[in-house]
Amino acid sequence: MHRYHHFGALAAFGELGGAYLAIIGGTAALETTWIEAIEDVDLDDLNPESLWRFRIRDFGPLRVAMDSHGGSLYDAVDLKARDKRAAVLATLGVKSR
Repeated sequence: MHRYHHFGALAAFGELGGAYLAIIGGTAALETTWIEAIEDVDLDDLNPESLWRFRIRDFGPLRVAMDSHGGSLYDAVDLKARDKRAAVLATLGVKSR
């Protein structure tokens, strides 16, 4: 099972609709410039898992990382990396597990 699945996000997106949006690594601080106001915080005792509602402007660019059709950028990258690793190990004569 992929590490992101234990949160049940893909299943929830499929059942309820929705998507998980990601920003390119290293640019996450840019997100804070989009926030005009914090409108509500629920379950604030569960930080950082609290639910926040922001009013934002100039949102994006973001990438859909998980979607309501079961697509997962994380799974795709993980599979590609494992395939590349196996190919490199094979050229070195190392057997994959």
